[in-house]
Amino acid sequence: MSETIPKIVVITPVKNEEWILDRFLSVTSQFADLIIVADQLSNDSSVEICHKYPKVHLIQNSSDEYDEAKRQYLLIDAAREKVPGHKIILALDADEVMAANAIESEGWKAMLQAEPGTVLCFEKPDLFLSPYKAIRYTTPWPVGYVDDGVEHIPNLIHSIRVPVPSYASILHVHDVKILHYGLTRKSAQESKMRFYSSIENIKNTRSLPNRWAFYSSSKDYTKAGKLSDSEPYWYSGWQDLGINMTTIRLNNYYWYDYEVLKFFCHYGYKKFWFDDIWDFDWERCRLYAIDIGLKNIPDYKVVPPPFYIKIFSNLFANFYHLLSTAKTILGR
Repeated sequence: MSETIPKIVVITPVKNEEWILDRFLSVTSQFADLIIVADQLSNDSSVEICHKYPKVHLIQNSSDEYDEAKRQYLLIDAAREKVPGHKIILALDADEVMAANAIESEGWKAMLQAEPGTVLCFEKPDLFLSPYKAIRYTTPWPVGYVDDGVEHIPNLIHSIRVPVPSYASILHVHDVKILHYGLTRKSAQESKMRFYSSIENIKNTRSLPNRWAFYSSSKDYTKAGKLSDSEPYWYSGWQDLGINMTTIRLNNYYWYDYEVLKFFCHYGYKKFWFDDIWDFDWERCRLYAIDIGLKNIPDYKVVPPPFYIKIFSNLFANFYHLLSTAKTILGR
């Protein structure tokens, strides 16, 4: 076991997260020694919020492209530069908030004693439609690493956020929950899925039927886990400190929508006609974006695909899904 208590360094990418950032930083400041935030060209109050928290070290991600690999390199390199000694790196998004009982748990104590080269996995319940319901999962997420300086090998999109070397030991911090607020704003999650599908179209990182299956506009998120009531102790300790854990702010449009409009402007909207992103009024969104003065928005009407394209895409995606399922069953 390690003889020294490790520093806890939280690394977080941010782009227009003012809706949740105060909550995240208020909670994270209770247990982290340092919070490294990489802001990617936010045009809301995210940067100003970061300046309110003494433990935050703010760095700039000046890229205008979506690239998880580059931002993970940026964050991990900054963590190693700022805290060169014994440390735990926790890679948390701004909408992932540690439950209030975490730092008193046995799992937390075990985490602090873990050897360098240990991957730390946590259950990450998806709070569903409100903070009072949660989708619970049996498979934990690798979001922490007891750092030993090993090279991180990320992907462009949907990348594991911390190093996972072949020799690593795995510690499931079973009694520590990371509360994911993403699905409390289902409309924002749907916006994000449209954005991801468009990105993967542009980067050619996922086939069309795969995009339809993975980013389906009719996806039932509850099927992936078990829907249950949230646990009051997840919140109570933070609420006792005056941290607002329950207010959720919804918008008509999100920055993901505006980014997709910029893709339309650059590539033409017909490039995306076969993606499952058209259960959304892009033309109305385009007019609103122009009204608020956004740049690089199409100056022409965005026309949805003909109905037969969507029917064909649905049939193709369903056939691909059935084929994949059959291959999985036959391969057992």
